[in-house]
Amino acid sequence: MKTIVALVDLSSLATEVLRQASTFARAFNSEVVVLHVVPKQPTVVDEGLIWSVGMKKPSHDLLRSNYEKLLEMVAELTQAGVHATVRQMVDAGVDGVLAEISSLQAGLIILGAHPHSTLYHLLIGSMADDVLKSAHCPVLVVPELAQTP
Repeated sequence: MKTIVALVDLSSLATEVLRQASTFARAFNSEVVVLHVVPKQPTVVDEGLIWSVGMKKPSHDLLRSNYEKLLEMVAELTQAGVHATVRQMVDAGVDGVLAEISSLQAGLIILGAHPHSTLYHLLIGSMADDVLKSAHCPVLVVPELAQTP
């Protein structure tokens, strides 16, 4: 397994995804590619009595901020002795993500899964679900653990 792709969403779950990626990378002497997809951002347009919600491309500031966070993650992996790089995609769907992962010739995908309701999965879907259904290599899903009060 030459390349491991850690698919992160910059949530607190990303820390555990990267911990798992680091463990596997050290065990198999693999490179880790930290991959993040920046989604379109919702925007509300006020048209008097009517509001509409649309989606717009993320700002350059958001892209730069997210990229800086990704570089911090890579620095932590590097300090742990893991060769790691960053890839950031903008508004990519699952097909685009899988094409990128395929071009990297990944031997393993590691991603996090947030608990959502059945209705959420029905209406919105999940990147984790879609990757699991269509991935060309093994996928390790890191679940978000429930917070205890």
